[in-house]
Amino acid sequence: MKKYKNIIPLFIFSSVLFILPACVDQNFDEPEAWEIPEGEVLTIAELRNLYAQSEIRFEEDYSVYATVTMDDKSGNIYRSAYVQDETGAINLRTVAPGAIYEGDSVRISLRGTTLSSYQRMLQLDNVNADRNIKKLDVKKEVEPKTVSIPEINTGDFQAHLVRLENVQFAAADTGKPFADSENLVALNRTLEDCNGNRIIVRTSGYAQFADQLTPSLNGELVGVVSQFGNTMQLLIRSYDELDMQDDRCPIPGDDYDLITLAELRQNYQEGQTQIPPNTRIEGIVISDRENENHPGQNLFMMDESEAGIALRFESWHDFPLGQNVRVIVSNMELVEFNGLLQIENIPIGNAHDMGPGTVPDPVQTTINEVANNMDQFESTLVTFSGVVISGGNTYSGNLTLDDGTGQMLMYTYSWASFADAQPPSEPVTITGIVSRYNEPQLLIRNLNDVFIE
Repeated sequence: MKKYKNIIPLFIFSSVLFILPACVDQNFDEPEAWEIPEGEVLTIAELRNLYAQSEIRFEEDYSVYATVTMDDKSGNIYRSAYVQDETGAINLRTVAPGAIYEGDSVRISLRGTTLSSYQRMLQLDNVNADRNIKKLDVKKEVEPKTVSIPEINTGDFQAHLVRLENVQFAAADTGKPFADSENLVALNRTLEDCNGNRIIVRTSGYAQFADQLTPSLNGELVGVVSQFGNTMQLLIRSYDELDMQDDRCPIPGDDYDLITLAELRQNYQEGQTQIPPNTRIEGIVISDRENENHPGQNLFMMDESEAGIALRFESWHDFPLGQNVRVIVSNMELVEFNGLLQIENIPIGNAHDMGPGTVPDPVQTTINEVANNMDQFESTLVTFSGVVISGGNTYSGNLTLDDGTGQMLMYTYSWASFADAQPPSEPVTITGIVSRYNEPQLLIRNLNDVFIE
């Protein structure tokens, strides 16, 4: 009976299934579209002006009309888009990638979004393409505004689509990939004009053109202006928007008098603190910007006279270890900072990249020899052998070096890439820059400067 009772309901159910399709209405209703109310209309300039150093969460109905100037399709930005109208531009942070694309004309409902600042980049956050975006048209072109690097650095063009003309990538950055696609790491490349003004071109390791090499010639570039902290930067939409086929800018300063670093130091010893007018210096960078064991405004240089000098710029520089650099130093002052001779307050536009150079070989010497001849060794590269390091468990701060002939401090800035590494307990051969902070000290450039014997 159990089998029988089970079969009957199954038979009835099967019959119902057979009959039902004839009774079903095949005209399905479209799902109701999400209503995106317009409310009060703001321009982007008005929207930006609402921000007063604290987040604004929109609970009422406001709208902004704009055109998308950059989307995340190329991979150079993620869950993000840039939009612009006649009054300004802003970054949209979306809850999901895609959905809006370059050239889309849109109405953005502000309800549920947040106006905020991340590292001084103003953005509209929590934008849901389904609930906040109504597309009005597609393939609408926004003409990039032609601006200069100094104009961008004012901050007035944040999030704008811009064109720069007569620019080139710094010599140290030419012929290099825009980003590290293998490790998916973003990289900065420096763009400059013929007056020495510079700006960063920032590229994601996910960008479709990450493997493309930076051009070596001069020309124009289109990009979107971004900002991170105090640093203005450019984001490229496509490699096709670089047109660099002209001759590079001549390096300024050919008609200036070249003075060696040895002559500069000798002049200072003789009481001449002001550098003569119409003067330039040229040399190789011996400090390591990448590993940051010095303030970002500082640089150590050596030239063919085998002398060195400390330079302090008015803003952060981007000259890497081993770069050949020309600096216009006319009428500048030679001063001592806690005993270290330096040229200070150098406008960053006075420094010009002359391409890769060869780092001078360090002088093999002793701590005692350096201590007794600081004027000779200051701001140059030296190597000590048989050195015992003591005084701490990490490199950060002051450690003591002892090579049997004497002792010397070694200083590492807390922000250096290797500051938290542990120094060897065994005797080492150590290379570094002879500096001074009231007394002699050594600055290593990176951990390759410390070799266990």
